Amino acid sequence: MGGVLSSPLLAATALSPSADAAEVLGTAQDGWLEILWTALVQTETDRRGTTVEAIAPAELIQRDGRRGLRFPLRSAQGDPALANPAHAQGTAAADGGFVLREAAAEVRVTRLAGDVRDEQMSARYMVNNVDSGVRPMFTWHTAEGVLSVVPGVLGAPATLKMSNLPVRMTREMVDLVTTSMRSFGFPDITTDTVVAHVTIQGSYLSPLS
Repeated sequence: MGGVLSSPLLAATALSPSADAAEVLGTAQDGWLEILWTALVQTETDRRGTTVEAIAPAELIQRDGRRGLRFPLRSAQGDPALANPAHAQGTAAADGGFVLREAAAEVRVTRLAGDVRDEQMSARYMVNNVDSGVRPMFTWHTAEGVLSVVPGVLGAPATLKMSNLPVRMTREMVDLVTTSMRSFGFPDITTDTVVAHVTIQGSYLSPLS
């Protein structure tokens, strides 16, 4: 059950620009990301009496009647591909985590990390101190978000922000959770179902700076 509910939250781990080791990558600093789960996820967590607790320095947030989490980014590097953001690639790790609690179970998710390439994220994390391994988890269409860029001055980092980006589960993740979701009475989720909206911001320093 905890794995089903935590899946939308794990989109938060890596919406920062992965690239090949041979490539010269830029770095991001002072980064953060926010994830707000959709009405579908929120309704089901409320129906089951599931509570979400942030593990510091992550924080619970509420915006426009929706709930979610905010994570500081401990590290991020990659290429935001500003000429064609759909090809952004990179790696990122988020500080903190979260706990999902129900009457019969508690799921603790920590050490969130992810790899982004061509509008898909693969994630790795710890669930109750067990390594999840790397698995493809989420997809998105970059054009559905709002990208803003504030250029830096005299070699200073540029401020990049992607706002309100809808994320969906990959086919692999949908197949993984479908059986469990049905057994718990959840509505079906497909690869077209938006499970969360993400906003991410950071100061990006180009390797050419």
